[in-house]
Amino acid sequence: MKKILFTFLALTVAATSCKDKFDEYGVNPNDPETVTAASLLTGAEVSTFAAYGGQLGRVTSMLVQQTAGTSEGSQTQAFANYTITEADVVNEWANLYNGSLNNTLTLINDYGAENPYYAGMAKVITALNLGVATDLWGDVPYTEAIKALSGNFNPKYDKQEDVIKSIQTLLDEAITALSTAKTANKFIPGSDDLIFGGNTKNWINAAYIIKARYANRLSQSDPSGSAAKALEYLAKVDSSASDMNAMFFNTGNTYNQWYDYYNNRTNYLKMGKFFIDFMATTKDPRLPFFATLDEDGNYSGTPVDDQDQTTTSDPGPGIASADSPIALATYTEAKFIAAEAQLRLGKAAEAAAAYNIAVTASVKRVTGSAISADFAKTTASETASSLTLEKLITQKYVALFTQIEPYNDFRRTGFPKLTANQNSSKQQIPVRLPTSQDERVNNPNATVVDDIYTPVWWDK
Repeated sequence: MKKILFTFLALTVAATSCKDKFDEYGVNPNDPETVTAASLLTGAEVSTFAAYGGQLGRVTSMLVQQTAGTSEGSQTQAFANYTITEADVVNEWANLYNGSLNNTLTLINDYGAENPYYAGMAKVITALNLGVATDLWGDVPYTEAIKALSGNFNPKYDKQEDVIKSIQTLLDEAITALSTAKTANKFIPGSDDLIFGGNTKNWINAAYIIKARYANRLSQSDPSGSAAKALEYLAKVDSSASDMNAMFFNTGNTYNQWYDYYNNRTNYLKMGKFFIDFMATTKDPRLPFFATLDEDGNYSGTPVDDQDQTTTSDPGPGIASADSPIALATYTEAKFIAAEAQLRLGKAAEAAAAYNIAVTASVKRVTGSAISADFAKTTASETASSLTLEKLITQKYVALFTQIEPYNDFRRTGFPKLTANQNSSKQQIPVRLPTSQDERVNNPNATVVDDIYTPVWWDK
């Protein structure tokens, strides 16, 4: 992780250009005499926004054909052909560990004892970023990751099974901390919390959704147990609570990263044919929010095996405007998880009811309007006899566009049914990212995997 420390300093300097939002973010996170709890929290959140709203989201969307890499010779075209190297993931790995986890672990260590609210928020953010890391790379550092703050750049790698247990423990601890009395805190989070403005109830709600996500992740190794646990956590989710989003602002270095990417790399990434065709066929009202009209005034996507098509639709205003939020943990996801868990337990009627709510909630979240009677009839009126896992996961795939979850679900379930790029060397969709080059070179304790067709532990 040696180079990670320097990468983070560059990120913090860039973030200071938006003074009203990130006024203290450019300080050194390793100097407890100058850094504040507020700046550590903001810094951790900004880095989390980069993890969820940046390159990792784009790459995984290409792998599941929501988008398509285009432009000859570009990095995105290489990704579209499943050429993903250890050098391609250096920055993303660095951002997760030094941009996000460095801040949260410092915040917990330096301020957590006297500030359970900050500690709780930091633990939820740690769980989010640790989850991204283990989902995409498998075994990753956690128990010794904090040692990097003291100059030990060779942390051991924890097994993915243990990392997921640690995620659940972190979230349990976060819920306990966030449930304490306000008077137990020396400092109270406010505007420095870009996600919820210090609202602890919303943080607790998000923690339960993330707990359900990682219970459900074990659907292959423990089908019934994972379903029961997911439902146990989801019973605590409040439908009236705010969704957890990565927040962006229409100014300077705080733009939505899909928007920023398209402004700087025109035609490098277009919408994918499978995704657009599916939404067009089902007359999905979310389509104008997820995609723009193409050059002919229609909605179209670039085929996975024909990256020369660049007259197709771009990502739309709902996810790629300057200040469009990107979902981190939502009520929509919670209901899809509930539907899958109920289906796995043989409770088809309950599964159908949760599924219908999930689709309805997604339409409202994306479009701002209630679902139409026609779309509800065709897509959100499943019954115990009609709902299948394929229908469920395919609709979740649409609803969670921009998140990494559709890629995780595809690996777990095989849905939606995608045909791999036949021009790629293996004609198979990769199932992981390779170990970062910096880790292979600098950390002798790294679990190095260079084969992107080697499944992670939960992907049996």
